[in-house]
Amino acid sequence: MKKYISILFSVLVLGLTGCKDYLDINYDPNSPAEENLTSEMILPAAEMNIAATYAYTLHILGAYNAQYYAQQFGTPNYVKYSQFEVSAENGSGAYRQLFQRALSNLNTVIKKADADNETAVKLQATVLRAFAFQLLVDAFGELPYSEAFDPENLAPKYDNGQDIYEGLIKELDAAIAGLKAGDMVVTSFIFPDKSVDEWVSFAYAEKLKLLSRLSSVKDVSAEIQAIINEDKLPANDIEIAGCWSDANGQANPFYSEERATWGRVTHNVIANLALVGTLQTDAYTDPRLAAWILPNGDGKFQGSISGTNLSTVEDKYASTAAWCELKLNYNTPVIFISRAEIDFFLAEFYARKSDATNAAYAYADAIAASFASAGVSGAAAHVAQFPYDQSKWQEVIGLEKWKALAGINGFEGYTEARRLDQPAFGTVKASDMYAGSGALDLTKYEPGKLYTPFQVFNQVGDNKLLERFAYPEISTSRNSNAPAFPGYLEPIFWGK
Repeated sequence: MKKYISILFSVLVLGLTGCKDYLDINYDPNSPAEENLTSEMILPAAEMNIAATYAYTLHILGAYNAQYYAQQFGTPNYVKYSQFEVSAENGSGAYRQLFQRALSNLNTVIKKADADNETAVKLQATVLRAFAFQLLVDAFGELPYSEAFDPENLAPKYDNGQDIYEGLIKELDAAIAGLKAGDMVVTSFIFPDKSVDEWVSFAYAEKLKLLSRLSSVKDVSAEIQAIINEDKLPANDIEIAGCWSDANGQANPFYSEERATWGRVTHNVIANLALVGTLQTDAYTDPRLAAWILPNGDGKFQGSISGTNLSTVEDKYASTAAWCELKLNYNTPVIFISRAEIDFFLAEFYARKSDATNAAYAYADAIAASFASAGVSGAAAHVAQFPYDQSKWQEVIGLEKWKALAGINGFEGYTEARRLDQPAFGTVKASDMYAGSGALDLTKYEPGKLYTPFQVFNQVGDNKLLERFAYPEISTSRNSNAPAFPGYLEPIFWGK
């Protein structure tokens, strides 16, 4: 990962017209001449750093905690994650990449844009800043925001997550309102064609996400309705695509870690029983399953359990060939916000208003968008199999959103599972399916439910999700204003 990130951060080149070009040329950012630094050099590096952190570090932490992933037979790498344990040290990597690098660079871009009155460039940096801060809040809850990036303040206060969310919304509003006609954005990985309108649509999508999560704790219906009335939400997934190549440091970040790059092959991650057992039942097989997961050595879809790597198990399961690996490609897009997520947020908005008709339309649109993104057909049949139900909207939307996010980003799935409490925990635990050695009875799994891992972090316990990551040591160790960690079971503000 370190090598991959270092190359991504060395990608600082001025004046290129295509995002693929950025991955072909290296530039040493450690000591560039200050007068040569431009927004077009800095912003793509910050953008790619967010993508790498989001698509690998946070994705894999989230995917284990959302029970999308389990640990491959006999391999040790991520067993702790599958036990719902994320230590202060584990979380430090994501915090460092997002806060100390991406956000720091974006702060520089915003300062330059203000000085040069480049309102479109400021919008770009503001959208990415909001996205990165949102990720940090969703992971840690509280962090420096209002006093961040002041070189004279070595102990910035920690703002609570709700205040940060509301501050980010104000920043987005100001950046959109401040746009001058004719201002140009700089080339980026997400929108290499330099379209201001596309960045405006990204801003509205990010604002919708922030408001939708705020809606769990306050009434923001007027603000969401205003976004709908503006009709500027993106029609497609907002993603980085077309930049990746099958070479060291130039592939999709998760692929780079899980497949043959840097001179070694790793296959640590397999599909979780919760995901496979929910998408494939005796009555129905979700077409997206085959789009996201490879069949095992017997040509079947089989998920494993959380909290163990099954190092002592009966012979028919004692092989990596017994389990389903992920269908990863070097050029898999990194999706920042999908159209499916947007439609699910809209479905939730209408559901909270008891507008069952529009909620059902948005719900069906979300499933259709998810199927389209996965490249499969059958969305209408899926909606018929799992119809919208206003009387239990949170359960229906929450579970379908959890399914869809399995193919988008594990951290988003984990975040929404904590916020919407879906999937809920069933009555069966991993220990009911596996005693620690020998026989494994996976038929006991309850489709559409989470389950307590075989071994679970003792500060989480049975039938609970890890609600937050521990404050990272790099943030707290030298800050006298750092608050005491509230505990792993204290929800992020939107989950209370």
